[in-house]
Amino acid sequence: PSAADAGIDIDVAVVAVAPEAAMDVVVDAAEAGAHGLVVISAGFAESGPAGAAAQRVLVRAAHLAGMRVVGPNCLGVANTDERVRLNATLAPVLPAAGRVGVFSQSGAFGVALLAEASRRGLGLSSFVSAGNRADVSGNDLLQYWQDDPGTDVITLYLETFGNPRKFARLARRIGRSKPIVALASLARPPGVGDGGPTLDAAAVNALFAQSGVIRVDTVSELLDVGVLLAHQPLPAGRRVAVVGNSSALTGLAATACAAQGLTVADGYPHDVGPRAGAAEYAAALAGSAADERVDAVVAVFAPPLPGQLTDPEADFTAALPDARTTGKPVVATFLAGRVPAGVPAYPSVEEAVRALARVTTYADWLRRPAGVLPELDRVDRLAGHAALRADGADPAALLGAYGIEVVESTPASSAEEAVAAAERLGWPVALKAAAPGLRHRLDLGAVRLDLADPAALRRAYAEMVPVFGADVLVQPMVAPGVACVVELVEDPAFGPVVGFGLGGVATELLGDRAWRAVPLTDRDAAELVDEPRAAPLLHGHRGAAPVDRAALVDLLLRVGRLADEQPRVRSLTLNPVLARPDGISVLHATVRTGAEAFRPDTGPRRL
Repeated sequence: PSAADAGIDIDVAVVAVAPEAAMDVVVDAAEAGAHGLVVISAGFAESGPAGAAAQRVLVRAAHLAGMRVVGPNCLGVANTDERVRLNATLAPVLPAAGRVGVFSQSGAFGVALLAEASRRGLGLSSFVSAGNRADVSGNDLLQYWQDDPGTDVITLYLETFGNPRKFARLARRIGRSKPIVALASLARPPGVGDGGPTLDAAAVNALFAQSGVIRVDTVSELLDVGVLLAHQPLPAGRRVAVVGNSSALTGLAATACAAQGLTVADGYPHDVGPRAGAAEYAAALAGSAADERVDAVVAVFAPPLPGQLTDPEADFTAALPDARTTGKPVVATFLAGRVPAGVPAYPSVEEAVRALARVTTYADWLRRPAGVLPELDRVDRLAGHAALRADGADPAALLGAYGIEVVESTPASSAEEAVAAAERLGWPVALKAAAPGLRHRLDLGAVRLDLADPAALRRAYAEMVPVFGADVLVQPMVAPGVACVVELVEDPAFGPVVGFGLGGVATELLGDRAWRAVPLTDRDAAELVDEPRAAPLLHGHRGAAPVDRAALVDLLLRVGRLADEQPRVRSLTLNPVLARPDGISVLHATVRTGAEAFRPDTGPRRL
């Protein structure tokens, strides 16, 4: 306040206070006309309820003053733009200016990340460490960088996801214009996935790729990919030319390409030999870059033995910039010499090829149409909400609100009850053990089909009781088909995701499921049906008639809409779904509900 009385204009105030005094400082700074405030303190959320309460008070005071809060418990923020030139971090090293935005949830990790980026010459547009994320989150920064003309590439280190539904939507939208590279933890928060199906690491990796996010596993790889995106164009395909002066290195590079799903182009690898001079090497490199059969170039170089070259002082790296003029990405592993700026250099061919493969997968995703959210009839969101009772959900009513019919089943605990149910449903019927894990296990004898009269039903019931118990389900018979499984899972990174696969013990053991994040587009649903390895069984395998693929696509779209509109549904399983040439039948559905555990972070929230 004294500064305001003296007419001093304050851009940014820096104060060191205890947490309980932070709110007063924010109010004072606002009254003094400060545009920004750096609070150096300790003990917010880390000191228990009192600290957490102080954190909430601080955020509210900042909002009332027209400010946003980054942190607490963060490394700080930096902006290299000449018009800003802000370094409000505790990091000892800040990289040079560039066009890569960096978000790190961890402060300690952020220090290491900035130091490594500086060592590699990766220029940053801005850096943010969010710490406790009391206010500003990774989702906010994604939206900021989407609109920031100084940022071309976004890199993220994430330990948790505050609002996974929002992250998935933002990533798919922003990834269409700016690549997002993420190093993310796979840890599941307590209570997420308990009692329901879960995703394995491969499924999570696939979900990142399908949302346009380039997921990496290490800090080194995060920067490997970031450097490539910052300095090179995207490849037009997966065909790679490997050029080098060492048969060992070119062979390793070709092997690495095959392992990463890249195709070594016809006529490659091209080994010019250890005695080739700089001009010969440059010609080979330029020729491969101009080759119409090539989409990207991997350049490798090993120092020749003494006496092998007539000009031992020749600069072999000079050919690399010229190779870029064709508009194709070039990555290099040079074991001698310093690679020029603008050409991503890696200490090993495996790292170079791996980074190229990550970027190629992203380029493939960009070339695919995004799909549309189709209109669906027979959808009643309010009726679906009403089906979610306080003690759980009515699966049939919930699914019915989204146009999904479940074949009626009646529980019974005695032979007479089973016969009465069959009389009401109509003969013939199926008799199934009531336990969820047994309802489709025809191989164990837990399912008996085509019971046409009371005598057959009583006999089947008597045989099942000693093995599976007295509780059974009675269902009317439906036409046979290919058994499929549809699942909905609450993932900590993407929120609700929909999975599809074929039924059976073998496919369950192999994890043969395809997954897509909600909301599902028409393209997402179609890809779900075709992606499982066992999908050929749906298309008329060995003379069988193809099933109604459109009906399966429609079912998945409806499950996706349900997942999007009913956040209390934490998991859903339709097993089995019988697919036939004339349609589908959903035989069983299980639903698990929970409280809405998502931050009310609907945005975009102004920074």
